Amino acid sequence: MRVRSWAIGFSCVMLALGVLSGESVSAWQQSGVSKDASQQVRNKQLHKFHTAARSERSLVGSRLVSEISRDAQKHADWMASTGQFVHSGMQYWEVILTGPKTSEKAIAGWLESPAHCEILMSGGEIGFGFAEADGVTYWVGLVR
Repeated sequence: MRVRSWAIGFSCVMLALGVLSGESVSAWQQSGVSKDASQQVRNKQLHKFHTAARSERSLVGSRLVSEISRDAQKHADWMASTGQFVHSGMQYWEVILTGPKTSEKAIAGWLESPAHCEILMSGGEIGFGFAEADGVTYWVGLVR
């Protein structure tokens, strides 16, 4: 019981500091779910919608690769921390997006653009990243 009380107290302090500092507190921080676990769930959602889009075009599914997702996440985190919305210059085909709040809407947004759709439908391996800062979302898809 003592550990649980300490953890609850710590969580309350962190939430209060976030509110007092004016910084947004994400759902994963409030729920106690680790950021890595939250990112893995989001990446699986993105991959599910990406796979469905490929299937609709009679293409085989792509493989979600943790190394590529790690690179995509680094870039999403960087954009969120700097407020810059630019391509990374990494050695992948890349799509970026800002605005949508859900994985499904992010994939749909990319698919609406012929150039972005072509990139997403190319290659057999993919990774995704997502970050949010001050209510602005940053999505990254990397393909090889």
